[in-house]
Amino acid sequence: MKELAFEYAEMKYCIPSDMERKGGIWILRTGRSTAKPHYYVGPKVSENYSLHFVLSGKISLAYGDEEVTLSEGDVFCLFPHTRFSYWEPNHHSEPSLRTQWVVLDGELTDSALTRIGLHPGKPFMFAVMKGELQAVLNQIYGCVDDDTIGNEFGRQKWLYQLFELLAAATVKRGSKSNWLEQSVHYMDSHYMEGITVTDVVEYAGVHRTHLYCEFIRVYGISPSHYLMKLRMERAAVLLTESDVSVTEAAFSLGYSNLHTFSRAFAKYYRTSPSSYRQQRVPVPI
Repeated sequence: MKELAFEYAEMKYCIPSDMERKGGIWILRTGRSTAKPHYYVGPKVSENYSLHFVLSGKISLAYGDEEVTLSEGDVFCLFPHTRFSYWEPNHHSEPSLRTQWVVLDGELTDSALTRIGLHPGKPFMFAVMKGELQAVLNQIYGCVDDDTIGNEFGRQKWLYQLFELLAAATVKRGSKSNWLEQSVHYMDSHYMEGITVTDVVEYAGVHRTHLYCEFIRVYGISPSHYLMKLRMERAAVLLTESDVSVTEAAFSLGYSNLHTFSRAFAKYYRTSPSSYRQQRVPVPI
């Protein structure tokens, strides 16, 4: 390790590939350190996002007007353009303070950190160093400075596994941050695949009546009507802006047969799919 003013540290640097940058989140550097007596860093600001994992000992973190003391197994994040300081609270503590860090950048980094519960108002989590997490940190440390073509896939794999493990350590298994909003996203993404309200209920993990009542309260229509709206609006686009046949439109939207689709379309638009197309597609001169 290299001797610095307040610590012994070793660092590795990464030059992210174009693919990693287009992915929206990438590793810039990683490292490990052992604190010297009277260890103190800051006050300062960072240009990037820096995840610090406490391997042993204790560390106090000041962020904004708040302060917290963390110990072995905890993690904290330094956010860009946010003033911070951190130090070893007991200069004679045993064991000595050891940390490992991963510095990140990219426009999706903030969203990824928020997803696992880290944000400038609460930049720390307790007891996350469980199971495979240390092994994943070691994998990141081992591959971060390898510029071999294709190694960026490994860096991305370990980075996403790191976030997966952090999420698993802090979020109750099977929980959804907003089950109603997630249910809408589920329908928006899969309405062309023949899903039903029963599928949405199973995805949301709530009672069917609860889903129905909350959907009506927030969105003003029932889940079944929302699914119908998605399918019919897409059907209108297919019939007026493409050359697919009515049968092809029916199958593309997840209907098992033409009759069921035509009946649903006529109920929604008060006309048949063929008539709808004829009324809205101009006749070539």
